Formats: sequence, structure tokens, C-alpha cells
Amino acid sequence: MRGFSHELHAVGPLQQKVPLQSPHDQLFHFTFRHAAHAASWLRSIAPPELRAAIDWSTLAAADDRLPGLWLRPHLADRVFVAARRDDSCLVLILVEHKSHPDPEVQAQLLRYAVLLRRVFQQRHGALPSLLAVLLQHGSAPRRGRSAGFGSDVAAAPDPLAPWQPTLRLLVDDLTSDAAALLERDGLTALTRLTLLCLSHLPHLAPDQVPGAFTRWQSLLRAVDRCDAPPDTPPLGPDAIDAIGWYTLAVTDVTPEDLSGTFGRILHRPEDTIMSTLERTYQKGKAEGKAEGRAETLLRMLHRRFGPLDAAIEQRVRGGSSADLDAWTDRILDAPTLTAVLDG
Repeated sequence: MRGFSHELHAVGPLQQKVPLQSPHDQLFHFTFRHAAHAASWLRSIAPPELRAAIDWSTLAAADDRLPGLWLRPHLADRVFVAARRDDSCLVLILVEHKSHPDPEVQAQLLRYAVLLRRVFQQRHGALPSLLAVLLQHGSAPRRGRSAGFGSDVAAAPDPLAPWQPTLRLLVDDLTSDAAALLERDGLTALTRLTLLCLSHLPHLAPDQVPGAFTRWQSLLRAVDRCDAPPDTPPLGPDAIDAIGWYTLAVTDVTPEDLSGTFGRILHRPEDTIMSTLERTYQKGKAEGKAEGRAETLLRMLHRRFGPLDAAIEQRVRGGSSADLDAWTDRILDAPTLTAVLDG
């Protein structure tokens, strides 16, 4: 499996596109980039036949970059590789996270799945098994666990519909109630707390947030105090900081109220937690602001000069604050894209 991850990483040439991440994406990646937490979640939603077929102890992160059309990268939220218990082949597990309705999610994952299997076959001479998983939450209506957003929208019968390419998704719908998440078997403490936060915090009024963490206090303590082996981060203060940052980003609770709640639950001085929360939140706001300016500038460049190649997109997203200022000042008067970026 280490070889497969290395092979995917070596496919190229690639220009990595860095997407603008929402707070939901950041918390999702914070937890589920680690195989131990991802395995506990995936096992909890897999039907019995899938749960028995995959050796979850072998789950490892694979590289999630690979070239698509015109060598532009297609990004999946997470890609994992695991062994099958019958030793017949490896399993590629493609995971997508959606915090809003997206009727194109199946087409997106189908396109990526075809490319991913092709790369594996080219490198290893065999086709892997593939499992596509969708974690969804937000305001969308609840769906069953075998389809994605928009998959069952009523429409007039289409005689060609049965002949279209499809990809069956294993869907975890977090619009269920908290009791269902609390009762799932086998989840790590951080996994369970992450799912609860994604599912419930964005919908809470500020005065409801302390009560939510009071109900989840045993999980918060477990995440804060657990002595994890070196290969199963993140736990402890780093995880508490991530949960705190997400809470401040998606709710209107004040840092004072949140630090007081965390201090009471974790038996730590409030001022220490408050300092960390404020520092982490302000850093996240500054990074998000810079990313937002870059995205706005890219849209303006596209309208002025047409489609941009991946190298230009990467350069703009990686620009300093001074670079963004200079490029924005030039865009109205510069006759060419080169004149905007190089003066």
C-alpha cells in the first residue's frame, strides 16, 4: 500500500490546485486525514457485507491528486487504500464531504473513480475494487444510504436514463438526530465529536452552544486527555483547538462563553483556553480573508482574459498580501494577463 500511495504521488506533471476550504471542510480534513479515525467512521456506516469484506486495520491514506482532462487536477476530499480479507485485490475508498446540496456529486465522483482506477491499473496491472463514500450534512432533505444529493429528484421519465453511467454511493447523512450519532458503535472519541459538531453546531443559537458541549462533555474530555499512540493523531490540545475554532467559525457564540464552557468541562483555567481560542480563530480568519481575495481576483482575471491555466491559478492563490494588492490595482488597466502579474 505504501507503494501505491507513492505511485499516485509521482503521477504528473501536476500543478496542485488548492481549493478554498470552508470551516466544515477544515474540520473534516483535520479528523479524517488520519486513517484510525477514518476507519472507525467507515466501519460504522458500512453494511455488514462490506464491513466483513475489508480489513479495516490496513486502511491507509493514499494520495488524492491525479491528473484529469488537460492534466488539470481533480481533487477528492480523501482517498484511502485497504486490503480485502480474501486477498483478491486492494480496495480504493474514495470519500467526498458535502456541507451543502450538490446534484453533481455522483458525476463528480464517477469521473474521479474512473481516473483513479485507470492510474492504479497502469501502475499495477490489475483493477482494484472501489468504494465511493459521501458524508453529507446541511439543509438538504434526508436521503437513504445508497444515493447522493439530487439523486431522487422527481422528473419526467427519460428512456435513456437506464443507460447512463452511474456510481453507487455509500452515504452517511448527518441530518439524523444526535442520539443516533451517540449510539454508533466503534467510533473514536474525536470521530464521534467531529460528526456531532458538523451535524448540529451550525444550526444552534449562541445560547444553545454551551449546552451542546455540556451534553458532549465526556467526548470532549476523552479527546483532550486521551494518550494516543504516535500513529493516531490528532488528540489533546490540538484537537480541542480545532473543535473550538470550528465552533467560533460556524456559530455566534462568544469566545468568552465558549472558553468558559471548555474550562469548566476540561478543568483548565479559562484564560488559557480563551487565549488559545482567540489566537486560533483570528489566524483562521486572516487566512480565510487572503484566500477569499485570491478567489475574487481569479474570477476577475477569468472574465477579463478568459480561461486560466493551472500554473496561473496556483500562483495567484499562493500570492502574498502585497502581490494581491498589486495585481488587483493593475487588472483594470493592464492590456494582458502577463502585464497584470509581472507589471
